[in-house]
Amino acid sequence: MIGDADFASTGESALTYRESGILRLRDGRELSASRQYRYCAVGHRVDVQFADGPNTGKLFLNLEFSRKNRGYEATDTHVCGDDAYHAFYRILDAGSFETVIRVIGPRKAYDLRSRYSKVSRTTPDRLLFPLA
Repeated sequence: MIGDADFASTGESALTYRESGILRLRDGRELSASRQYRYCAVGHRVDVQFADGPNTGKLFLNLEFSRKNRGYEATDTHVCGDDAYHAFYRILDAGSFETVIRVIGPRKAYDLRSRYSKVSRTTPDRLLFPLA
């Protein structure tokens, strides 16, 4: 998938995240894709909530970051029916982070790897994420 990701303040200690782009499948088909989440600072953790669709407001991930050799890292797992979403977040520096979400279930099995980098101030204030 190649697209844009934007963070916008939604009040004290909360950001709304929206991603949109074009997803290219292995068979060559291209589909529009988008998703929204709400990131809420709660004490020493970050709660990630769904911000669109039927699960709006429900918890997706609870991230507790700790200092590691290559930045700050957090992991959590979200169970949805028979599927499990194992998430890994790494903050690399003030302008970039990466995520890996491994999905395992009877009908799903894939890794979603994303790298986010802040665009320079000469372009709109947003993050771009090419996904391999």
